[in-house]
Amino acid sequence: MLPLAMKRSGFWVLAFAVLLLRVPFLNHAIQGDDIYYLEGAQHAQIEPLHPTNVEYVFLGDRVDMRGHPHPPLNAWILGLTLAALGDVEEIPFHAVYLVLSLAAVWGVWRLAVRFTTAPVMAGLLFLSTPAFVINGNSLESDLPLLAFWIAGLAVWVDGVDARCWGRVLAGSILFTAACFAAYQAVPLLAVAGLYLWLH
Repeated sequence: MLPLAMKRSGFWVLAFAVLLLRVPFLNHAIQGDDIYYLEGAQHAQIEPLHPTNVEYVFLGDRVDMRGHPHPPLNAWILGLTLAALGDVEEIPFHAVYLVLSLAAVWGVWRLAVRFTTAPVMAGLLFLSTPAFVINGNSLESDLPLLAFWIAGLAVWVDGVDARCWGRVLAGSILFTAACFAAYQAVPLLAVAGLYLWLH
């Protein structure tokens, strides 16, 4: 078992690594699918509960965003950021997603402290995955899914092991947020259910 001070310093090593990965790209241009999520964010200013109830141009065709393959959480995050700033600016928008990167790394670190003897190495391995390195610099729903799912799992596992139902509830809320970020989170709920059943 690692001493508490070493555990905490391990997280700060990982947080610093996240900053090294993200800060150079804070002024990364809005591109790719980011613009479609920003369409939802702009519509969230008009109809907050239904940010995807809008049409936009996709590959030259006008399409209905209600057929968008992702739930609305990402549009809400971007919509709140847009409401706070009044306009789309790369640096503050990417800074919001930097916070999500830190939340995902915190969750990985928390799980690694519990299940491995080398939590920093496990965290660095997570930081080196293409999904985290590349997708984390966009405004797409991948990072919110990852952040809410991994942080939720860390809180959930802590709650189940400590028999603290408040933490289990907090983990469940984070799982729900992950499901609102991407439908891929729904089958992952079986993982949490299996952990609860086994413990």
